[in-house]
Amino acid sequence: MNLLITGAAGFIGSALTHALRAAGHTVTPLDNLSVTSRRPAPTGLQVRDVRSLTARDLDRCDTVVHLAALKSVPASFEVGGFEHNVAVDRHLLHTFAASTARRLLLASSCEVYGQQDGPLAESAPYAPRSPYAAGKVATEQLAGIYRPRLAEGRQVGVVRFFNTFGPHEDPDAVVPAFLDAAAEDRPLVIEGDGTQARDLTYIDDAVTMLIRILDAPGLLPVVNCGSGRAVSVNDLAHAVIRAAGRGTLAHAAPRINEIDSFTADQSLFTARYGPLDRTPLDEALARSLEDRARLVPAAAGS
Repeated sequence: MNLLITGAAGFIGSALTHALRAAGHTVTPLDNLSVTSRRPAPTGLQVRDVRSLTARDLDRCDTVVHLAALKSVPASFEVGGFEHNVAVDRHLLHTFAASTARRLLLASSCEVYGQQDGPLAESAPYAPRSPYAAGKVATEQLAGIYRPRLAEGRQVGVVRFFNTFGPHEDPDAVVPAFLDAAAEDRPLVIEGDGTQARDLTYIDDAVTMLIRILDAPGLLPVVNCGSGRAVSVNDLAHAVIRAAGRGTLAHAAPRINEIDSFTADQSLFTARYGPLDRTPLDEALARSLEDRARLVPAAAGS
């Protein structure tokens, strides 16, 4: 494959770029570096805004994977994030339609489901509870508008990520925040009562899922990228304390419009791309702690 990946210096984008190159594919990584990452930027990174891309830029590749976004749900309640993400996604869809690239895979989020019971299948209705989630809904709907305008054989697919975590993750998410706190012997701060549950997907598993999606002959309109199991924030905190060998708990006010639970229904993915051996949570947390231990001394000495 010959791919262009936006957000390629980010957490998921850099891991996917590395894995695809290791498998022998050609990847052009692009990122404007507005969101920092703990992972070193891929070699050959084009530092530019997605909105500067033209159809001619996309003509040079077969597949575009669009991961670039302002991803903070709490920050999306401030003015700017929703407008930025929708404008970027709309520009890329329009540019892709005008290009000769064959496939476009767009990143969406479990946040589009909002507050719903049970494992969340792709057919569940939209119920966004944040501007970030509403922006992802808008992107998915724009994809549906553009699909009928494409020539035969050209495809737009959407992948909905469920709380991907692992080594090199930015410290603003719950798993690295807990890992950092435990490693530094600070309290692990739980927002609300901690009974809220999240489908935690280890980065290596998420990358394997993405590569299976990209290796398949056709893109599904929408597919979940999750683990199929949910872990409460309380249980996550205790698992981090076990992995680190120390740690205490503290509580803070709940987030605005907090959602009780996210669990991915992975039936569609499994039926189309096959079963996947998942990395156990304790193993994933241990690997993430080892990664942090390598990074902290380097940062302290810089």
